[in-house]
Amino acid sequence: MTTTTKPTERLTLTAAERQLILEEYDSHPRGDAPRGALLRRYGLYTSQMSKWRERLKRGDATLATVPPGPKPLPCNPLADQVARLTRENARLQQQLLHAETIIDIQKKVATLLDKLPTPRSDEVS
Repeated sequence: MTTTTKPTERLTLTAAERQLILEEYDSHPRGDAPRGALLRRYGLYTSQMSKWRERLKRGDATLATVPPGPKPLPCNPLADQVARLTRENARLQQQLLHAETIIDIQKKVATLLDKLPTPRSDEVS
């Protein structure tokens, strides 16, 4: 017979609750017993307090949870224009290559036609 246990729920704290816990934690002197009791009551570690303190020092406005995963890149307002201009440049390069090929062929035809003997005007049939 097997018994299954329900996994314990993780404690989720709001930004305001985190701020209050950090303030209460910092209000006690270092090494004082109420600090440890506070951490045990909420199931936290001193490293978490340090992380919250660092976030506040860095300038985070709140201690709100940070969503997991990579941060989305900021949208570059010129990216669409650069992509459009790159496509247009490639299209125009193809047109230029096509036009240069036609011009080269026309030059060759003109040189061949110049080498053909021309009929004399005094030779009338």
